[in-house]
This record gives sequence, structure tokens and C-alpha cells, in this order.
Amino acid sequence: MKNPGRIIIWPFHIDSTKTRGQGRKLPIARAIKQPNLREIVQAATILGYVAEPKEKSAMPSLHWEKAGYVTVKKTAPKVAMLKSIAGEIVKIRQKEAQAAEPKKDRR
Repeated sequence: MKNPGRIIIWPFHIDSTKTRGQGRKLPIARAIKQPNLREIVQAATILGYVAEPKEKSAMPSLHWEKAGYVTVKKTAPKVAMLKSIAGEIVKIRQKEAQAAEPKKDRR
């Protein structure tokens, strides 16, 4: 599937539980644990990218894992875009964790 001007982001590209041989493109320190398509689309949208998810697709080298992928318009080098999306997912997860915490009464 050739799509000029767009990049494909597989969840494996930013997954800290995967090895470089399994498709991780970021260093472990910048990668996140088990990202899903919803988080990638949400982070890309916040960063101003138009994200198009494709569910139940498998990366050729990991054909047994139907994780799906997201395509976005290429505006920077792929690794730079992956780093910004991973950073945004971290922020999203922190906000969700804070929202899930019970509110404490401050007196």
C-alpha cells in the first residue's frame, strides 16, 4: 500500500514491551507500555494531525498480531513524530489517572 506523503504508525513502533527486532522505533526511555489505536489517534489529533485508523490489520513481520495501524500526513521525520505522539500519550494517561483518583477534601 503506497500512500505518498503519509506515514504508517503501528502500535509496535512506540511499544516499550517490544524489541527493535519486533518493530519498536523509539528508545525504551521514550517508548510507552502497550499503546492502543484509540490512544494513538487521540494523541495525533491533539497534535494537529489528521489520523486515519485501520483496525484489525497486521504488521507484515508480526502477522499473527492484528493490532491495526494509523496513517497520518508526514510533517516531520517519522521518529520525531513518533516521539511527539508517545509524549502526548503519556500526558493523556496522566490526565486519565488524575481524573480517576478520588477527590480529597482539603480543609
